[in-house]
Amino acid sequence: MAKSLLLYLFVLIPIVGIADEIKPRAVISIIIDDIGYYSEEGREMINLPANLTYAVLPNAPKTKQLANLAHQQGKEVMLHMPMQSTLGDASEQGMLDIDMEEKVVVKALQDAFNNVPHAMGMNNHQGSLLTRHPGHMTWVMKAMREGGYFFVDSRTSSKSVAEAIAHEQGVPVVKRDVFLDHEVDVQSIKFEFNRLIQIAKRKGHAVGIGHPHSETLAVLREMLPTLEALDIALVPISYQINGQQ
Repeated sequence: MAKSLLLYLFVLIPIVGIADEIKPRAVISIIIDDIGYYSEEGREMINLPANLTYAVLPNAPKTKQLANLAHQQGKEVMLHMPMQSTLGDASEQGMLDIDMEEKVVVKALQDAFNNVPHAMGMNNHQGSLLTRHPGHMTWVMKAMREGGYFFVDSRTSSKSVAEAIAHEQGVPVVKRDVFLDHEVDVQSIKFEFNRLIQIAKRKGHAVGIGHPHSETLAVLREMLPTLEALDIALVPISYQINGQQ
């Protein structure tokens, strides 16, 4: 009996230790939007030695090149889908707008995903108008479900119904918690990065969105290496998508 108990403890203790070691207290994901326009800044973001996720615009000059580069480095790629905002009429190529019928919305989404190699899911680029319309969001989420994609609500409007309708349609979804660089200033970005950490500590997880600005790049280079000491893991967005469903 004593021998059996000792064997049990010998086996159990390493397993518990390993589990504690690999499971951090909290996780964060950081999505870098607007990949495709800024070649040099985009490359520098992709070259960061970190599990960032890259949201690529479907019709930008460097769309395919940068999406392929991220994938080659083992990074996750998303479609950054242009959607109409409250600030004006649809103007960006391929943008989903409020006057589109369902078949046009679906075709635009298919074309956009075809333009972004390796895209596993999608978030909205702008979209403060479109994401508050249940009808259009239902069409979008049906297409996402049929394509096997996930969705991240960038929350460009507090009135967004995108997350709720994604749940209704069975689309894996999370929402943004923090915009890191709404103000493109190093001190402001550091403040928002720390706010992201505090949200993650409170909830166990958090999602931040940044952009390929030199200021954002500088803050990430400085602050990402501090996460391990805080017992926080930087994970690809699919990790959170899968963990919250």
